[in-house]
Amino acid sequence: MMTRKKYFVTVDTEEISEVSLPDDGIEYEIYATPEEVKEIEVLFARKDENAKDAVKFVGKPFDEWGADAKRNKYEAYLITLYRKLYELGTDETKKKIKELNLF
Repeated sequence: MMTRKKYFVTVDTEEISEVSLPDDGIEYEIYATPEEVKEIEVLFARKDENAKDAVKFVGKPFDEWGADAKRNKYEAYLITLYRKLYELGTDETKKKIKELNLF
């Protein structure tokens, strides 16, 4: 079993660092294996892909069905990301995420 190391994750900038960078936004302190860090990186990439797809519908106000589907997919990845951070997070991280009322 791989040992977990401390990481700081900033969702806004999609940074995962072993050093705290509090000036870059809200950080979430987690303990993760390299595989779990890779999972978070994949979730960041999927979130970005879906965000780009959702933005395409901004200029098409009458295509709400397509826009809703894309927004829902983006939101699902974002919630999955926060669930993963919650699962790996410290007590303080869990408290911050609970305050977001995402799930």
